[in-house]
Amino acid sequence: MASLKDSLLDGISGKLDKYIIYRVGNETFIRKRPKKVSNPKSEKQQMQRAKLPGAQTMYKALDGSLLKEICNLAARYNEKRSGYHWFLGKNMNLFGANNYIDYSRLEFSDGSQQLPFGTTMKQTQPNAAELHWTDNSSSITAQSTDRLMVAVIFDNEPYTPVLLEDINAPRKDGYARVTLPEGEWQTAHLYCFFGRDDLKNFSPGIHFQVTKS
Repeated sequence: MASLKDSLLDGISGKLDKYIIYRVGNETFIRKRPKKVSNPKSEKQQMQRAKLPGAQTMYKALDGSLLKEICNLAARYNEKRSGYHWFLGKNMNLFGANNYIDYSRLEFSDGSQQLPFGTTMKQTQPNAAELHWTDNSSSITAQSTDRLMVAVIFDNEPYTPVLLEDINAPRKDGYARVTLPEGEWQTAHLYCFFGRDDLKNFSPGIHFQVTKS
């Protein structure tokens, strides 16, 4: 943008070739016209347009669940306006055209609680796995009574995270068995994190994957 003071174009407004001339108060300015998108249906453009509705669809699926409140708490911890804004800020760029989702990088929790050290997963059955970790409950941000929580997304319901309800594994145990429900799914994405007993603070999560075949 440039000022046209003391120019022959001073006082003129409108389009001129590749430029736009406009007035603000008593001054006249000139700037380049925006370039047109040569191929609005290109793969890159479609990917960009698919990000927001994809993230919105997944967040909408959290309605009525504890996961939505966990997102709200993550928003407060990160000083965001709402769980919605926190979720989109973290995850929107992981969605794309043709139902593309980068599941390995999705986030559903955050807070000052720590993840245990050395968390690993071993699949033991087509629909079951064991989690192991080293107890690190030595501070107010890692308490022995913190509970393991596991959110899951199944490939036949790709936009619907669910929180498993039958896990009872405190941090001090260093071990948990995760059994997934039967169904037509082939791949399940597990998002494991720890929450305080009062459900007012949570840790970031870690992703694992279970595959039937």
